[in-house]
Amino acid sequence: MRRERIIPYRGKNIIVRFTIDRCTHVAECLMGLPDVFDTRRQPWVSPDAASPDEVAEVIERCPTGALHYKRLDGGPEESIPDQNTLTLVQNGPLYARGDLLIESADGTPLFRDTRVGFCRCGASKHNPFCDNRHDLVDFEERGRFQHTAPVTGVPGPVRKGVLRIRLSADGPLILSGPMEIIDSDGRSGFRGNRAALCRCGASKNHPFCDGSHKAAGFRSE
Repeated sequence: MRRERIIPYRGKNIIVRFTIDRCTHVAECLMGLPDVFDTRRQPWVSPDAASPDEVAEVIERCPTGALHYKRLDGGPEESIPDQNTLTLVQNGPLYARGDLLIESADGTPLFRDTRVGFCRCGASKHNPFCDNRHDLVDFEERGRFQHTAPVTGVPGPVRKGVLRIRLSADGPLILSGPMEIIDSDGRSGFRGNRAALCRCGASKNHPFCDGSHKAAGFRSE
């Protein structure tokens, strides 16, 4: 995984940090606080154009983790969500939210976050993050997400805890820890503590890995 490019925008009471390679232009920030976030000007972030509480609230809507903040006024930092959820965007990325620990293929911790947007089409140039190339390659999910018992893991309530996400070499995301997977219609389709999720785009059993990455020649870097 390449080194992330982060640009800080410092205000009197809050610092906004923008991670360039994670942004997929969901535009939650632009719609939420247009006085603070405006791509028509330079710099495009004006942290002092709204209260720190307002800036923090809008930043936490960003599903990719491209925006984060550091309070300078003693206000609360972003809290860790009580549950780990993974939301599927139809023919698009996987948005993870929770207590997320991202690991390399050998289990080395890479970073910890509360919000990450993962590529599912296999075409991203910023792997493992989504960069919107699913639109360029006309990615289309195959198979059907069954809303029944989990394929792997233990069904039941989703408890609080760390969700470890391992970036297997040229293969799927290996998840271990309490999680809930939600489909693009907002329905819960999986609750468990272990899963292997496709990131090559070729699985016929989305969102789960079915081994298709081998035949597809998927390369994670």
